Amino acid sequence: MYNLGETSSKEVENVKLTFYTPSYKDAEGFGGATFGFAGAEDETLSLSKSFPEDICGTVFFGSYGEILEKVPQGTYQAGIVLLGNAGGENEFIRGLSKKVNAPLVGGSGAICPATGESGLITGHGEAAVFLINDDRFDVSVICENVHYDIISEHSVTFTGRYIDTVDGTDALSWFNKMREEIGIASSDFEHLTLADTTGINAHLSVKDGKLFSGRDLSEKMVLRFLPKDKAQERIQNFYDDKNSIIFGCAGLKQTLTSDITTDSLGLFMFGEVCTVCGHSDFGNLMLSKIKFIKK
Repeated sequence: MYNLGETSSKEVENVKLTFYTPSYKDAEGFGGATFGFAGAEDETLSLSKSFPEDICGTVFFGSYGEILEKVPQGTYQAGIVLLGNAGGENEFIRGLSKKVNAPLVGGSGAICPATGESGLITGHGEAAVFLINDDRFDVSVICENVHYDIISEHSVTFTGRYIDTVDGTDALSWFNKMREEIGIASSDFEHLTLADTTGINAHLSVKDGKLFSGRDLSEKMVLRFLPKDKAQERIQNFYDDKNSIIFGCAGLKQTLTSDITTDSLGLFMFGEVCTVCGHSDFGNLMLSKIKFIKK
């Protein structure tokens, strides 16, 4: 296994992909903190888990600008992107996606609930990227939006990630009305959400008295719904896989009624890197995974 050390970019072999709960220290290889693993483990424990296969590729970490400058234009099998809770995720991932011509997967590292420490990823910077070139494996990226139920499309105005209006109506009042009509609690931001027209969700919340999005917004957005009685089945179906690293949203985890299991390395992150129709972007309340099949 290669020790990444202090170098911010390096072609490496036999990299161990390791993920850990925020209280765990000294994780080796490439990885970051997760809000928990799929299964029945106690999330308050200090845990670390690694993908069983070491993978070859190139690692980059540091600021968004440093990574985009150092990453060479080229074609890779795929990439894993871990984010250090620095904001600006959409712009960075879009820029990286154009440069590397490869499907991207990943998410934002967990923040330690005891200390508030963030940036719990390789390099402790704004991002860490592992671009994969390993001819021993067929590598694929799969993403899914489990909010299958599309209710309606809307015109949205916004300031940054604050949503001002939906179809000319105050956004928070509109969203409260939608939740009431569907029959979900005013505190529930997980079963009903807005997505862009490609199908990548935002995770909504209330901030400064306004409706706020966890990802960048667009002028046309779609209201999508995950019925409470469908969440467990849909999420479990995605985790029912082998030879994969699975990135699920910590928000989606709140919709589960019991533990889910997987034969893969199943994680819960804060925001997900999604690849849809050949383009990668940052989203919320999404599922994505990278599969490694030995040739």
